[in-house]
Amino acid sequence: MLFCCPASPPPPIQASSLPPFRTNSLSPTVRGGNAAPRRPLARSFSAKNRSPRARNRHAAAGDGGGYGSPEQEGRGESSLPDAEALASSLRDCGGADGVRRVHAVAVRSLDSLGTFVANNLISAYARFDEVSDARKVFDEMPERSVVSWTAMMNVYLKLGHYGEVVRLFFDMVGSGVQGNSLTFVCLLKSCGERCDAKLGQQVHCCIVKGGWSNVIVDSAIAHFYAQCGDVASASAIFDKMAYRDVISWTTMITAYVQHGHGGQALRMFSEMVSEGFRPNEFTVCSVLKACAEEKAVRFGKQLHCAVLKKMYKNDIHIGSALVTMYARCGEVFDAQAVFDMMPRRNTITWTSMISGYAQSGHGEKAILLFRKMKMRRVFVNNLTIVGLLSACGSLQSPYLGKELHAQIIKNSMEENLQIGSTLVWFYCKCGEYTYAARILEAMPDRDAISWTALISGYNNLGHNVEALKSLDDMLWDGVKPNTYTYSSALKA
Repeated sequence: MLFCCPASPPPPIQASSLPPFRTNSLSPTVRGGNAAPRRPLARSFSAKNRSPRARNRHAAAGDGGGYGSPEQEGRGESSLPDAEALASSLRDCGGADGVRRVHAVAVRSLDSLGTFVANNLISAYARFDEVSDARKVFDEMPERSVVSWTAMMNVYLKLGHYGEVVRLFFDMVGSGVQGNSLTFVCLLKSCGERCDAKLGQQVHCCIVKGGWSNVIVDSAIAHFYAQCGDVASASAIFDKMAYRDVISWTTMITAYVQHGHGGQALRMFSEMVSEGFRPNEFTVCSVLKACAEEKAVRFGKQLHCAVLKKMYKNDIHIGSALVTMYARCGEVFDAQAVFDMMPRRNTITWTSMISGYAQSGHGEKAILLFRKMKMRRVFVNNLTIVGLLSACGSLQSPYLGKELHAQIIKNSMEENLQIGSTLVWFYCKCGEYTYAARILEAMPDRDAISWTALISGYNNLGHNVEALKSLDDMLWDGVKPNTYTYSSALKA
């Protein structure tokens, strides 16, 4: 133990130039601040629990330091805040600047921050991703409770600093503080993100020995095993749960979907509903993804009807999942209908629709939709580029594809495996296998998909010798061929 704890395409077209894209500057981020007007914080607090020392210091100050004097108090003006009022004000802050102002008032009005106020400060800074400020408060605490440690761990977890979460946990154990259920949930999430199966299993043992098991902790354990690829262990934990909630059901459904068990996910969803649980939007999104993978369009349409009847919350995520489901099932016009009715769309929505058009042989529509996407300054990701390259390949339009290739190089995206493989496929589709071979050779990582694209491209052009040679090079490269690779090679 590492620690101890208690017991088919249309003819080519010549379209106009594609608009340039910049993946890092298309969607400017607006940082919101405090919308409410500023007011002197001290005047909104009461001082009923002020320490004698603070009272004396306050009474001795001629100008009151911005706070009311005893005479002013008699005239109805409020004075220095207490810990409860400070904590309440921290919860009401709308931005990091507001938290800093309350922090300043706390330092000035209290003899010491104390564990209670410091914990609230850490949580308040965490809400606005101010990790350095939160850590400074944490480091200056003379005494820390399990709440302090867990709050700081959650700050790092939220920002994706999973190694810091683990280090903090070991420091906490070394200081003699015992973790609680929320500490273990935080640690399990970090272990899952790091795929640290060994540490996560030890945490699981500690939870069992310490009797920390409950529906939240057990759901976190199942989620950890699912993140590590151990779906069988996740399922075993789920089956042993005495009580289940929507989160635990959604955890298992999502785990099955993420590991290619879409059919099991659909069966579990039906079981969940039959037992009286009401799915939330996260559950519905996972089930729609399962429908897309299993081509279960009938099941997906039933869910769509339920969404239209307002049985489930209809938001941008469910709308995007519906577009993806219909597009992958080949129902591109149903996908377009959902897309057109959405009041708000994100990158996933636009990308799913572009890919759906490309895969259904509507390359022109995919390119036109991409132009609309650019005009609205929607963020472009790697999957958007893959979908657009697929559209250029289906149109067999080397002009558009090369222009897109130039922009891929300009934005340093050519080393992405999925983009590189699609570029190989595109050039093979356009009959320019020399370009395709150069791109494959320059790729830092190659998989069966990229090699198979080249082999299949050679065969389609009648270059059987080159196809067999590429298969031999693929084997020397240490890449295991798949069924489609052998099928393409056999045609040679």
